[in-house]
Amino acid sequence: MGQGDQYFLGYSPGEQERLQRQALWLAPDATQLFDRIGVGPGFRAVEIGCGPLGCLEILSQRVGPTGSVVGVEINADAVALARKHLADNEIKNVEVLQGDAKATDLPRESFDLATARLVLVNVPQPQRIVDEMAALVKPSGAVAFHEADWGLHLFDPPLAAWDRLLGVLLDYSKLNGIDQFIARRVPRMLRAAGLVEVQVNPIVRAYPIGNPRRAFVLQFAKNLRDRIVGQGLISEVEFNESVAAVKFHLDDPATLVLSFLNIQAWGRKP
Repeated sequence: MGQGDQYFLGYSPGEQERLQRQALWLAPDATQLFDRIGVGPGFRAVEIGCGPLGCLEILSQRVGPTGSVVGVEINADAVALARKHLADNEIKNVEVLQGDAKATDLPRESFDLATARLVLVNVPQPQRIVDEMAALVKPSGAVAFHEADWGLHLFDPPLAAWDRLLGVLLDYSKLNGIDQFIARRVPRMLRAAGLVEVQVNPIVRAYPIGNPRRAFVLQFAKNLRDRIVGQGLISEVEFNESVAAVKFHLDDPATLVLSFLNIQAWGRKP
């Protein structure tokens, strides 16, 4: 990945659409997380790596007219999509800025909450983002993450093509400085950033037939096809054969698919 494209899954229109759908799928988890933290009216919140939607609308509703929300996103297309959504829905208490998650240039200690979802698992140098978010919150403010860990993603009965695709995606991640097992590290990353009272909520779900997230590893693989084939991690023929075999297996209702291990972790600034 070049300097301008450090996000694991890239910024294609298809990826932006996936992120918009993901925001809806993960809304109940976000609501649960913000309930536990106690996000409410009057809060000033920032979402790092908000993409085309993220948690912006949920946060807007929670902080109300006396609060405010800032979204920070590096990709111009995602920023434009987020701003359009806000305008179309007449959401007035949210602004979206184009900026770097590792150096936002936002005022230090000016937010009650800094949050990010599935960002650390997709970028190199994730501790820099944690440190930046810790710097943005006021004393007693919260820093919260929802992250994924590829160490648990069950697919049964086993299938060699599934293992091959996952292995290629992990190889690609390592080559580009990305840790796909980062969720398990987030609690200690929060502590390393000086946060206290760190709490953890693990989430694992089954994806039956009809669930749109059942095939999301295939979506990732197709999204990255040109990169992983171009870097010689897998041949085009083997890639196509593996995708076809996995799709056939996923179409069988008897195939068990469990999600990655998702971990919500949050802490308070002393």
